Amino acid sequence: MKAIYAGSFDPMTLGHLDIIKRSMKLCKELVVAVGYNSAKKTMFTVEDRATLISKVIDSEIDFLTGTNIKVDIFEGLLVEYAREIGATLLIRGVRSVADFEYEANLANINKSIASEIDTIFLPTRPELAIVSSSAVKEIFLLGRSPTRGDVSKFVPKAVLEELNKITPHA
Repeated sequence: MKAIYAGSFDPMTLGHLDIIKRSMKLCKELVVAVGYNSAKKTMFTVEDRATLISKVIDSEIDFLTGTNIKVDIFEGLLVEYAREIGATLLIRGVRSVADFEYEANLANINKSIASEIDTIFLPTRPELAIVSSSAVKEIFLLGRSPTRGDVSKFVPKAVLEELNKITPHA
């Protein structure tokens, strides 16, 4: 079975990494799909996000599980992308009831468009429930440390290294 775990991953968090690791137990092939939306302002380009996810996967994931992982970029409807690559399962991480309500609505819409594609929800580990890309960006960009806010407990090491390369605003 081929599954997709999609998101903007701007930036990738430890919550994302946790969902990737747990998703590997559910499928033979996992595509981590980085969504491209030209209308959305992002911290990293879509290409940089995909490269960074690949770097994190290479350094943090045990490939002895037998799951093949690929990082890809997509634009448009996720279910159309899933059809294009032959995926039959969408994996969505949820942190809260509000996340679940939003994701359940999307899953129902996706099912009405592509009845052959199912969605499963993986709740985040409780200690990661507070972590979101938006929160990481806000803490990092608005923090008052000498350079930026400390997000080291929310992101993988490779992501932190890339964040620390960003020049602070004067």
